[in-house]
Amino acid sequence: MEGMVLELVRHADVEPDFLQAHVDMLYPSGLSAHGEQYLLRNDSRGNIASPIIELLFENVRKAHFPDRPSRFQSIFACCSIEEARQFRSSYGEINSPIREIYTEGPVFKGNMRLLDNNQTTLICSYLAHEYWSGHDGPAELSGLTEVVLELPVTIGARVE
Repeated sequence: MEGMVLELVRHADVEPDFLQAHVDMLYPSGLSAHGEQYLLRNDSRGNIASPIIELLFENVRKAHFPDRPSRFQSIFACCSIEEARQFRSSYGEINSPIREIYTEGPVFKGNMRLLDNNQTTLICSYLAHEYWSGHDGPAELSGLTEVVLELPVTIGARVE
């Protein structure tokens, strides 16, 4: 896996055709695995928290922070090995490897705890603006910084 380059993937199998045209208009260069999961997969429905909050954050980014990398065209990393361990213990599998990642593209750091839709619509909108502004948001949502890396990226050595 070391040295592997992760790139955007253009999906040409979206059905029906009008949705393919919509995806092509929004992301003509393709999507990351994150974008595929939260935008294209049939099981990403509005009654599940993550797809709706991802769409809200993407629309706020496009409207107000177009210089920031799209979450739908990115991979996510942590700032340190300790933060990667914290993320892994909270959200991943305990045996998942931690690897270096290299990029020459845009990098953005945001508080991933702000992607919280267990809030009012107004607060969700506020949190999206706080996230893309690079602010930490309310103290009760302080948490883990995620590094948003636009593809392509290169996978480096395993560090743990």
